[in-house]
Amino acid sequence: MHMQMNVQAKLDSALRFNIDTGTGHSLILDTDEPDSGEESAGPCPMELLLSALAGCAGIEIMTILRKMKQDIHDYAIEAHGEKVPQPPHIFHTITVEHHFTGSNIHADAIQRAISLVEKRYCSVGLMIDQTTQITHTFSIQNM
Repeated sequence: MHMQMNVQAKLDSALRFNIDTGTGHSLILDTDEPDSGEESAGPCPMELLLSALAGCAGIEIMTILRKMKQDIHDYAIEAHGEKVPQPPHIFHTITVEHHFTGSNIHADAIQRAISLVEKRYCSVGLMIDQTTQITHTFSIQNM
């Protein structure tokens, strides 16, 4: 079964686009080029890619950890990408840092959830992994 997704992008000004998603959400996509002539009004495409990876991994990890009965009070994700210097400026490496706070969080449960997400559940990561080395790290603060 194929699942279709749609977005519409409409030029606003200079290099800025208004994006409408098929699920009814809107955002502004802009450039990070300092010489575009305008102040940036939204994330650039590569920032959205990092955001999509962080969000996809986070949603799937939390789903798994809840099933494992891990008591997560707070969860923050930082994604850092290093781009190649020549066009196209694709990411050659991405590091995703997962920071968990909670009660009696088990490191082996976190590692298992991350492993499942890397190998099976995060579609964004699995697509990016074809061209980019992705590393996940984590820290736990038990209260």
